[in-house]
Amino acid sequence: MVVFSTIHFFSFAFSAFAFVWLAAGKNCKTLDGKWYNQLGSEIFLKHENDGKLLGEYRTAAERQNGSAGKTHSIVLGSAPYDYPGAAFAFSVVWRNGSSTTVWTGQCLVCEDGYETLLTSWLLRSKVDTCIDKWKSTMIGRDTFTRYEQYDGPRKPNETNTEAPPTVVTVIKNWDPDGQNKPCNLNGNWYNSLGSEMILKQGEDSVIEGEYRTAVERETGAAGTSHSKVLGIGQLGGPSSTFAFFVVWRNGASVTGWVGQCHICGENKTEIIESTWLLRSKIEKCSDNWKSTLYSESSFTHTETEPGPRKKDGTHTPDRDDKNPRACKGCQLLFSSLFWVYACSVLWYSGINVSK
Repeated sequence: MVVFSTIHFFSFAFSAFAFVWLAAGKNCKTLDGKWYNQLGSEIFLKHENDGKLLGEYRTAAERQNGSAGKTHSIVLGSAPYDYPGAAFAFSVVWRNGSSTTVWTGQCLVCEDGYETLLTSWLLRSKVDTCIDKWKSTMIGRDTFTRYEQYDGPRKPNETNTEAPPTVVTVIKNWDPDGQNKPCNLNGNWYNSLGSEMILKQGEDSVIEGEYRTAVERETGAAGTSHSKVLGIGQLGGPSSTFAFFVVWRNGASVTGWVGQCHICGENKTEIIESTWLLRSKIEKCSDNWKSTLYSESSFTHTETEPGPRKKDGTHTPDRDDKNPRACKGCQLLFSSLFWVYACSVLWYSGINVSK
């Protein structure tokens, strides 16, 4: 009986040690290499020292025949370098901007001991008018592992482990005069919450810039300064889709947007209509259910709400509890209540006098 218990004890101890050793040996120290999702798609990533994620995507599924193009697609993303387990984002532009997918996720070692990329995604397809945005976006989740979960298209020459060093010819029908056309994405953009986004798109179709958010999920979540924007989309294509993302506080959270620029209304207003995913870092795979927020946001070149501004030297949300942002109509509401109260007092006093 003692021997049996001893054997079980050592067996349990060895299993626990093996699990810890496996997890320690594969603890998401790098995102480099090949990953496979539950549909059979393959993603090949190379993490650069500046935080960029570059690579190739071979999808095993498409919404309709031909929507994924005729060859693999280029991946562009962002993840803090040398921060294992940080939140990250990456995107793929399909068929020169006819649709774009953005993923937000985190690498974790799950209960089975294997590295896993837990991700959520938005797939944005281009639409013809501003009011058609209701049918533009799909949402879902992907789980990527180092091992193949299902058959699918694969990168040839299995011994080649080098991802493209730069984003080359991502958008083949680049318009050299795109920067002079409406909806070229360059310039200052503001949303209805007061956040400011400053974008610049280069000839390689890569979008870079600065983001100053007017809101944060909790105090300090947005960091102590503005955040870097990275994205990709067809340059000068008002009917094409694009993606951009912001990593907050070294990967404590990440937001990924997919959108399309429209020219709307009688005033011909340029509007970026977008949907976004905000992914927060979690400690274990079973907490994945609470990791992600989803919503929509519209950006224009016109400021409609106050917020942090580059020109003012402000970069973060207003965190002064003694001076919170005033709501529109509050002063009118309080004034109305005061006069109602005053009239009630006078009316009541008049009744007492008449008595």
